[in-house]
Amino acid sequence: MKKLVSILSILLVVALAMTGAVAEAPEKDEGLAAARSYLRTMYKNATETTPVDYTVVGVINIDDVEYPIQWSADSETVKIIPGEDKMVTIDVDEKNPEEVTYVLTATLTGTSGQTAEISFKHKVPAALILEGLSYEEIVAAAYTLEDGLALEDTQRLYGEIVKIDTAWSEEYQNITVTIQVGDLADQPIQCYRLSGEGCATLAVGDKITVEGIIKNYKGTIEFDKGCKLVGMGEIVSQAAVLDAAYTLEESAAMPAPTALEGKIVKIDTAWSDEYKNITVTIVCDGKEEQPIMCYRLSGEGAEALAVDQTIAVVGTIKNYKGTIEFDQGCKLIPVGTANDVRVAIAAYALEEGLGMDKAKTITGEVVSIDTAWSDEYKNITVSIVPAGLEEYKIQCYRLSGEGAESLAVGDVITVNGILKNYKGTIEFDKGCTIVK
Repeated sequence: MKKLVSILSILLVVALAMTGAVAEAPEKDEGLAAARSYLRTMYKNATETTPVDYTVVGVINIDDVEYPIQWSADSETVKIIPGEDKMVTIDVDEKNPEEVTYVLTATLTGTSGQTAEISFKHKVPAALILEGLSYEEIVAAAYTLEDGLALEDTQRLYGEIVKIDTAWSEEYQNITVTIQVGDLADQPIQCYRLSGEGCATLAVGDKITVEGIIKNYKGTIEFDKGCKLVGMGEIVSQAAVLDAAYTLEESAAMPAPTALEGKIVKIDTAWSDEYKNITVTIVCDGKEEQPIMCYRLSGEGAEALAVDQTIAVVGTIKNYKGTIEFDQGCKLIPVGTANDVRVAIAAYALEEGLGMDKAKTITGEVVSIDTAWSDEYKNITVSIVPAGLEEYKIQCYRLSGEGAESLAVGDVITVNGILKNYKGTIEFDKGCTIVK
C-alpha cells in the first residue's frame, strides 16, 4: 500500500510539472534585504520619545535602485504626511494630555513587487503645557527633557549670569553664558551662542532676559544656538496678548483693557494741539508681523513721540476693518510698567472670593497707609497704584519684608504675593512681601 501511495505521489508531481502547476520559489530580493537593513541602521538608535513632529525617509537607494517606503502607525493620533522631497513627516499630537505609545512600521517594496517590513516602538509623552508657567516651572520642565529633545516653542527666562562660558566673539557676534533662574542654583541654564544688542559687554552678575529654544544637549540644559538677549533686567513676553489680538474678528474687541510696550515704527497721524492726541504704530518684542496701531493716543509726552522711541500703552485692543489697534482713548504709561498693568487688570477681573493660583509681582506707588506698621506682627497694610492708574489700586494686606516698617505715601515698591478679590477689594493676600 505504501509503495502504491509513493508511486501515485511521483505521478502527481510529474503531472503538475508538465502543466506548470508547480511554481518555483521566488528568488530572494537581495536589494530589498539590503534596503531594509540600511533603514534599520538609520533608525534603530533614534530616540524612543517623540514629543514633536519629525521626518523620516520615504525611499532608500541601493546601487541606484530606489525602494519606496510606505509608513504607517497603529495610533490614530499619529498622522503620516508624505512630502515632495521624498521625506515623510510623522505628525504627532503635541497637545495630547496623556502619554501615547505607538508602533511605526515601514513597508519597503522591491523591484519584483516583494515587500519587507520593519517596525520601531515610540511614545509621545503627555504634553507639557507651558503657557502661563513661571520661570522656575519652565526650568523644571526643561530638566525633564531626555538627551536630544527640546521644549516645544520659544521660551523666555529671566536670570542672573553666573558664568561666562565662552567670551564675546567679534567674528561671530555671539557669547555663551550660564544663568541662574531665581534660587535654582542646582538647575543652571546655558545660553549657547547668545546674540543681540548688549551681548558684547555682558558680565557675571548681570540680570538678563533670554529667549529661544531650550533643549537637552548631551546632558546640558541650554538655550540652543540662535537664542537672543531680549534685554537687561526682566522683560516679560507679550506674545500671548499679541496672539489674542490677532485672532480678533473684524469689529471685535478684546473683553478687557490691556497694556503693551513696543517701539514706534510709524507716526500715522501727527500730534494735534486741538485734540491733544497722536496716532502711532508700535512693534512689540520685535514681532514686525504683528504691529499694533495706537489710535488717538494721549498722555504726558505724547506730543513729542518719534519713530524708534519705546513706549508703553494701555487701552482696549480691537480689529477695525482689519487693522489691529488700541482704540480711541488709549493712554501712555511709563515704560517698564506694561506687565504691572496687565497683572492688575487681570486681578480686577477676579470674581469675589476668588484668587489667582500663582504668586504675581506688581510695582506701584504707595498711595495710602491702611494699617500702620505693627512691631508685634512685623507687617503693614498699604495700597499701591501701578503706572499712575488709580482705577487699578491694589491693597497689600499685612505686607512684610525689608523696609516695610518705614514705608510712606509716595514710595515706589515692588510686591509679590497671591492676588485675590476679598469682598470687592482687590488685594495681595496676607503673606505678601516686598521684593528687593
